[in-house]
Amino acid sequence: MSSSPKPSRLAAALTFLARLSFAATIILIPFRWRTVLLARPNPPVYADYTDFLLFAADIAMLCALLFWGASLLAAPRKIKFGPAHIWIPLLGLTLVGWLSLTDSWDAPLTVYHALRFSFLFLYFLFIVNEIHAPAWVVTPVALQLLIQSIVAIGQSVLQHDLGLQNIGEYNLDPLWRGVSVLESGGTRFLRAYGLSDHPNILGGCLAFGLLILLAHQLSAASPQSPVSRPQFSNSLILFCSTLIFILASLALLLTFSRSAWVAFAAGSLLIAGAQAVRRNLSALKRVGVLMILCLLASSPFIVRDLPYLSARFGAGDSFTENRVEHGSIIERAFLFDAGNKIFVDHALTGVGLGVSPLAMKNAYPQSPVNYQPPHFTILAVAEETGIFGAMFYFILLSIPIIVFFTQRHILKNRPVAATCFALLIAISTIGLFDYYTWLLAPGRLWQWTAWALWAVSYKYYELA
Repeated sequence: MSSSPKPSRLAAALTFLARLSFAATIILIPFRWRTVLLARPNPPVYADYTDFLLFAADIAMLCALLFWGASLLAAPRKIKFGPAHIWIPLLGLTLVGWLSLTDSWDAPLTVYHALRFSFLFLYFLFIVNEIHAPAWVVTPVALQLLIQSIVAIGQSVLQHDLGLQNIGEYNLDPLWRGVSVLESGGTRFLRAYGLSDHPNILGGCLAFGLLILLAHQLSAASPQSPVSRPQFSNSLILFCSTLIFILASLALLLTFSRSAWVAFAAGSLLIAGAQAVRRNLSALKRVGVLMILCLLASSPFIVRDLPYLSARFGAGDSFTENRVEHGSIIERAFLFDAGNKIFVDHALTGVGLGVSPLAMKNAYPQSPVNYQPPHFTILAVAEETGIFGAMFYFILLSIPIIVFFTQRHILKNRPVAATCFALLIAISTIGLFDYYTWLLAPGRLWQWTAWALWAVSYKYYELA
């Protein structure tokens, strides 16, 4: 009769399963596939803002936490929290989310979002304790980019969906109301959705993943980087990584998400700048090669879509003459002003975590725009959780910047930390123009993942 496995082996197996679940979480972040746990319609507010939803990435994250918890029971060990400048304000933000329940305009909805925050804090701790090898991040990110890019490029070429509704794809037609499109000369042009909920969300996910893949490319090109695999295997991995990078760059272009473009540019400059400080000429040459390859791959699409690209940058007075572009500006201005007024009236505890779209409806029943949070993350945080939530969120955004630029050895000697900081900067850049990194599941997962990866790279290991 066989004996039970030793606790250490059992714990190792459970930890491995937790890491596999984490990898699945990363792959599934952009997917809009979900199940509705409880429908709570409140028209004309978008149903996703009020329903209780369980996304594919949520399921994978919960599996990671369950396996990790079981491994801790099998082999008890001390839990690391990471650097204090991250975990303390992150815990504070989680607690403030629960505190906002005291004056919430929709208490059940706030409980739902506060529970999500609590699980995200545990997810943060899991990454800090168990994800210390870049491969556990780079590989699932590459798979995420490959899947989303193929679908996004196909949608843009065909100008309709690919029939993948079983895995979450929208029914897409540029002539339908509610579908995100661009206009030029009276022609409606479909923006790429991939398998996500909106082109802006897909654009953000692609930008974040591209930064990680860019760092991997530069690390592989570095002569100082240790190569533990055979040369052929290493070359094959680099080739596949390059191909995925080119596809994802093209898909990012086809989302027409300006905030994602700016976020990727900001993060890329930081990553390349870190290599320049290290005088890594081979890595900088690799940047040039990637830029040329991406430009060559994108050229036919740039020529095809030039009128729409020009409109995104204000050509031909598009910000005043183009109905889509002008409407976007009017919407964002109204939401910012309305969100600021609601915050001022509820500055202490906010209107409740996750409740800002409903608060907007209640405060402005005759609104000329769709009910949603302001497209400025820290204002959305303040509106929902009050001044203390905004304070904790501001600390989480600002302290890593102070740490990074005051501890110069990070920039010069720790490229993984520089990459994680670039990811934080990219996500913060998105937050200047959109709210999904605060309210929506894909954005939250990327934001909490970035905070955790920064904590790991800053506190626990170095990789030359």
